[in-house]
Amino acid sequence: MKPIFDGNYRHYEEKGQFDQFNATMLYCSKCRDATPVRSRLLLILPDGELHEYLCQYCGSSVGTKTVKEKPNITLVV
Repeated sequence: MKPIFDGNYRHYEEKGQFDQFNATMLYCSKCRDATPVRSRLLLILPDGELHEYLCQYCGSSVGTKTVKEKPNITLVV
């Protein structure tokens, strides 16, 4: 059985396993606790998308995340 993590980050980056992270809980200053969050698409930018994290309990904004698109590379020969 192979280990889950062998200490070589490059190996995992090549496979894209650490490509994107999504937060499930973040600290909310109104609730004064780490709360579950929902992601909402805020803006579509030329280089990606801007998402906003909202507290599930009070609905306040607790953070943002920019998802960058991978550039489409076209090779013309």
